[in-house]
Amino acid sequence: MMNKIKRDEIDRISNLPKEIIHQIFKDMSFREVIRTCVLSKKWRKFWIAHPNLILDRQFFQETIGNRRMIEYNYFGDIVDKFLLQHIGSIDKFTLDMSIISFDNRDLDHWLLNVTIKNVKEVILDNYDNNPCTLPFCIFNCSTLTYLYITNCIVKPPYPTILFPNLLELNLKSIKFSQDIANHFFNIPLLSTLTFTSCSGIHFLNIFAPKVEFLTIYKSHKICANFLENFTNVKVLCIVIFIGEESENYEQERFITWSRLLFLCSNLRGLALSNSCIGLLGAENIPKRFPFKAYHLEDVNLRVEFGDIDQVSGVFSLIRSSPNLRSLEIDVFSSGSSIEVTDYLADPDCVDQQFERLEYVEVTEFQGTTSELIFLKLILANSPSLSKMIVGSYDELDVGKVRRVYELLRLSPNASPRVEIVVIPYDRDL
Repeated sequence: MMNKIKRDEIDRISNLPKEIIHQIFKDMSFREVIRTCVLSKKWRKFWIAHPNLILDRQFFQETIGNRRMIEYNYFGDIVDKFLLQHIGSIDKFTLDMSIISFDNRDLDHWLLNVTIKNVKEVILDNYDNNPCTLPFCIFNCSTLTYLYITNCIVKPPYPTILFPNLLELNLKSIKFSQDIANHFFNIPLLSTLTFTSCSGIHFLNIFAPKVEFLTIYKSHKICANFLENFTNVKVLCIVIFIGEESENYEQERFITWSRLLFLCSNLRGLALSNSCIGLLGAENIPKRFPFKAYHLEDVNLRVEFGDIDQVSGVFSLIRSSPNLRSLEIDVFSSGSSIEVTDYLADPDCVDQQFERLEYVEVTEFQGTTSELIFLKLILANSPSLSKMIVGSYDELDVGKVRRVYELLRLSPNASPRVEIVVIPYDRDL
């Protein structure tokens, strides 16, 4: 009797209209859909119409332990199987190539199958393999809106427009060589562009007038004219670390503060590393930059408070941003500097109110005189400030943290409603 009830329960689900089952499967992950194949003979073919093909590392690792897949000794055969049997359109295609054996002909074949199925999102992770060449078919795919690629060789064809409807492009561990300078990237609708651990991006000729979000993370050799084609950018993040790469920025090749604010006049958010701030200071920093950042509201910076060029550059940025609302600073290798202390203690250092500033957060606070004067100046000249959070460095003991809090609490402030929070370092986190 119990077996009959169980069969009836399964039959009720299996006999649902195909449209309903398809809709249920669309809301499930690709791996979950594959697993349903063992539940009913009627369900074994439903996976072939799933709009998302997610062949990532976890999928392949699970496949190795699946005895039903033992006959496919090569991962490339598995990819072929899914693409050849799949019917309908593909919304998202994810392929982790790091653990599979393939050549460029395989990749050409796979992506051709994907692009003719009106794919919208493509993620290619080739992190642990030799670089592969991105096939031409991906460059002119009219339905593609999102592309994420790792460790690929990018050599586009020569049409006037590439990626005609691409909205977001994420490039990771891509090495651009000088011959890429002969190619012109015209990506008309691109709104988000991210470089992560890329090199040679100064060779790129990109025309993307609608880019609003630009991130350059650990990607070196940025020339001063690189931002000229991104004048509409609204959120800019540049995180670079100078060491062995320092020779790439000699002879004023990097952009300056003044040039940055001139080119990116629509900035609303800005995030910069300390190395980037140091390079931006390769000019005689004025008290106020010639071009105001009228739209800038959120700033996140990593600052060396022992470096006069960095501190003066940051203060000039604050003075030149009349609508700044949020300021977050991560202190890096503060140290002590009489030059910085004298600069901040000068009565003429601040001659204006930061009218719109509402929120200030400082992390890795080390308790130096320069840092304290900086915070006191912010408190004394920010009438709209509602909250100041100071997170201490790990070597700052609880007693010093309390003294910092008292010094800030008793310091003159322009805002009657400001809340000051000083947080000791938590070694348990």
